[in-house]
Amino acid sequence: MKDSLNHAHLLCEDWKRELVFFKEEILIFKTRLNEVAQKNTASDILMQVEHFENKFKIMNNHLDELLHDVNLKSVNIFQQAAAKPQYISVKMIDSDENIQELMEFTNKDFTETKKEFYHFLAKVF
Repeated sequence: MKDSLNHAHLLCEDWKRELVFFKEEILIFKTRLNEVAQKNTASDILMQVEHFENKFKIMNNHLDELLHDVNLKSVNIFQQAAAKPQYISVKMIDSDENIQELMEFTNKDFTETKKEFYHFLAKVF
């Protein structure tokens, strides 16, 4: 499927905002997790805390890598737009389905992890 440079740029901007939002949410989750760890010393709870610490660390690394890829795509779009300004609105570039699929996976994984984390917090508090 073909996209215009303008549409591809808007997608990249949306993806960047979404990834930054996820990273900010993870910071909040880590703060809550530290509160749980400080107030609870039961081994089963500490195992869950460790699970979420590891999950958040992995997710954060994945978000950094994906944000890097989206930034590279954005730079490429700017270069193409500078080289061919008359074609900014013409559907002439292939849409990046790989990043689209990664964003969908990331969104789904984040949503499921958030739900699981909230269930854990509800049990603990």
